[in-house]
Amino acid sequence: MKIFASLVAFAMTLALTCPSLAEESHGGGGHSKEALGEKMNELFPPKQADMEAQAVPAKPELTSPEYFAAIKTDSVTLKWKDAEGAQVYHVQVATDPNFKWLVANEQEVKGTSFDVTKLEAGKHYFWRVASVRPDNWKTFRKSYFAMSMFETPAAK
Repeated sequence: MKIFASLVAFAMTLALTCPSLAEESHGGGGHSKEALGEKMNELFPPKQADMEAQAVPAKPELTSPEYFAAIKTDSVTLKWKDAEGAQVYHVQVATDPNFKWLVANEQEVKGTSFDVTKLEAGKHYFWRVASVRPDNWKTFRKSYFAMSMFETPAAK
C-alpha cells in the first residue's frame, strides 16, 4: 500500500510540474497552447485572394482577314479585338487545322495584330489567337483560342 501511495504521489507531482517544465524549456512566458498558436498565426497571416488577378482572360474576337478569305499576296496582317484581362496574346498560324505544321508560333504578342510573311500560293492557312495573362499562375493563364482560316489561291 505504501508503494501504491508513493506511485500516486509521484504521478501527481509529475503531472503538475510538467507544464511548468515545458515552459522553462522554451523560455517561459506562461503562454497556453492557444496563445502560442495565435502568436504563430500572427507570424504568417493568411494571404488575401485577389480575384481580379486570378480571372481567366476573355477570348479574343478575330476581325481580319475574314473566314476563308482569299489572300493574293505573300503576306497578311492578322487582326483581332482587344480582350478583357489580356496582357499579351499567343498567336499560331499553321497549314493544317490541327496546328501540327506551324508557320508561326508567337507566345507574347503585345498588340492586336500580327504580320505573317512568306505565304505560299495554293495553300490553306489556319490561325488562332488566345489571350494570355502571364502573371496568373494560380489559375488558367490563357483563354480558349479563337480560330479562323484563309487561303492563298494558286498563281495562274
